[in-house]
Amino acid sequence: MNKNVSMSPAQRLIQQAWAAHASGRFAEAIKLAGTAKRSGASLADASYIEAVAMSGLGRNAEAKALGEASLKRFPNHAGFLGMLGTLELQLENFDVAAKLLKSSLDLQPEVGHLWQAYGAAMFALGHYNDARIAGERAVALLPNDPAVVGNYASALRESGATMEAIPVMRQACALDPLQRINRSNLLFTILYDETIGAEQLRREATDWAETLARMPIDGKLPELSGSDGDKIRIGILSNDLRRHAVAYFLIPLIANIDRTRFEVHLFSLTSVTDNVTQKIRQYAESFQDVSKLKEAEVVRRIRAARCDVMVDLGGYTGASPLQYMVHRLAPKQLTWLGYPGTTGMKEIEYRVTDWTADPAGFEHNYSEKLLRAPIFSAFHPMVTNPLFIYEPKYRVCPTPALENGYITFGSCNHIAKLGPKTMRLWSAVLARCPNSRLLVEAAGCDRESVREMLRTRMEQHGIDTSRVDMIPRDGANQYLTYHRIDIALDTAPVTGGTTTCDAIWMGVPVVTFAGDTFHQRVSTPFLRAAGLDELICETEERYIEVACALASDIAQLDGIRQSIRPRAEKSEMFDAPRFATWFEDEVTEMVREFKPTSHERVARREGVFFGGTWYPAEDLVLSVAAHLHLREYGPLRNVLENLTSTWYRHWMIAYGLAEIKYAEGKHEEAIELLVEAIGMRPYALPLYRKLGIWMDEQGLDKSALAQLLDDQFGLALETLEASAVPDVFEILGITIERIDNNVAEEATA
Repeated sequence: MNKNVSMSPAQRLIQQAWAAHASGRFAEAIKLAGTAKRSGASLADASYIEAVAMSGLGRNAEAKALGEASLKRFPNHAGFLGMLGTLELQLENFDVAAKLLKSSLDLQPEVGHLWQAYGAAMFALGHYNDARIAGERAVALLPNDPAVVGNYASALRESGATMEAIPVMRQACALDPLQRINRSNLLFTILYDETIGAEQLRREATDWAETLARMPIDGKLPELSGSDGDKIRIGILSNDLRRHAVAYFLIPLIANIDRTRFEVHLFSLTSVTDNVTQKIRQYAESFQDVSKLKEAEVVRRIRAARCDVMVDLGGYTGASPLQYMVHRLAPKQLTWLGYPGTTGMKEIEYRVTDWTADPAGFEHNYSEKLLRAPIFSAFHPMVTNPLFIYEPKYRVCPTPALENGYITFGSCNHIAKLGPKTMRLWSAVLARCPNSRLLVEAAGCDRESVREMLRTRMEQHGIDTSRVDMIPRDGANQYLTYHRIDIALDTAPVTGGTTTCDAIWMGVPVVTFAGDTFHQRVSTPFLRAAGLDELICETEERYIEVACALASDIAQLDGIRQSIRPRAEKSEMFDAPRFATWFEDEVTEMVREFKPTSHERVARREGVFFGGTWYPAEDLVLSVAAHLHLREYGPLRNVLENLTSTWYRHWMIAYGLAEIKYAEGKHEEAIELLVEAIGMRPYALPLYRKLGIWMDEQGLDKSALAQLLDDQFGLALETLEASAVPDVFEILGITIERIDNNVAEEATA
């Protein structure tokens, strides 16, 4: 019997609307749903079809408005809850999306795509174990959907089940060999497999790069050409121009590029922005969000910018820049920082590295020509709040074992890096140091399900979990957690990167296993720069021996701790201008064949670039002096913060902050900062005079100051105190003549 016979006209219209929607005729579906409403159909059913069809046409704002209005009338409508959750996911409102999708799933738990969307929301929120559980449910319902299987594999990796993730990711790739995100994620995930060597990594990368190159692109592309101007235009394409580890290395470079010879143009593959995005934008001539554009339009847009060199800052991670760079976005292309391996792509000619991370003989691991810098990247801590490096709580503390009476080993690495090899190494170290403890900081450790998963894995490798403390990752404690750690144990095969730099800056020695590929050696250049070569271990046994030897002498360990930061800060690891100069030289050489030779290096001008303008050092000093003189402490902080991009730690910044603290009544902190400024500028008598005045005002004993003056200058304190009180201009070394000259130059400009 024909079911349609018993249908009312309104019901038949609803059925026809769904049929139109299913075949992609969204406009027709909306029209039919509207007619159904007027024919007396269920308002909820008709409105739901209208909303999902609007979404299909990309009219998301209308779909959302209709969905929200309908949900007020039908609060338990699973369809509206799921649709709105999916829309909020697309809008990257992940908290809202997760709540709506969970409510929908409570009403209809057998809808696979809703589990996939819910898992994606939890993944974006960093709740990887919940994403894994959702992914498992989605795969059970949609086992042949490559996107569903791929998302599940990513959740497995990020929740620490890296070895389980690899076969699942390969399954996703087999379901659709041309799906880009899965192939990219596979190349990233196999880095965690200690059995896969450099040869296989290069082979798999090359295979995918060649597949990408064969994929057609819509329409005709504009002609590829570099810039016409005299300056060399550097383009950077990234999916991480936000609060991300990349910022700690990117800002020091682009802030120090010589703007008389170069321009920097940024292209973002994510629409997520935050205060770090805004900071990054300040150090570029232009910033374009291309995240919502189709592939061909991204290529056209970036080619139209006519950059001479394009930098891949993501490799095979996330929304990979390589899927666009395979079409060549600039005459010369290179990869740096974002991905610890080869691209396998002939369109990427160069790769930035160094002689420690990629020693001689590693060339065959790469399809790119290796450009070896003094260190593959300079590092600045606290990029979100760079003035915090002067705060007392971030000073290197005594090693905690002096007070605890036992050694605390620790790790602040991503949970995905805590795989079998890492567990094996840690288990052996703890077994040989029976009174020690292990502190693990990782995202998700505030959830019992994550802690239980980690405990299970640790116990499988013989680790007594009663000796393990697990704490959740908290951005506010990014550096402070290291006050609780005596010795950091690096992960393997994928080592720390930013976390290793953080540990070094906080004075914590890091024991690392250095393998035979870059991703197994990321920590090594930073340890070498800090003078910690003996902590770079070529075998597992050596790793265990070194960790235990460090733990055996607490007094010596504390001496090492106090020496690490000063050594590192004087090394190439913190020398952003030096790295920028090296980078400029390499880029100049790359473009020599099609750019004029007037780009030869000239004496570097001291100064800072931000907000589209180059500020010479002398102007900045005058600005600091003027703000101090007028007690304009808000604008002064802004100037000091921008100075940190070039002068990572500088006496003038410490002095400026000291004046701010003193004005705020934080006299002890102010005096400590002034002492720090003197330590960086030990022959500036006006600073000593200022210190003596503040110590008098606070009733402090000046005998140590008197001794310092005698040792440094052979000068009596009484003689210094008989001199005139210095103003800010004298302290900063500014004469009236310099001020007059500056005013005259501005008047004639």
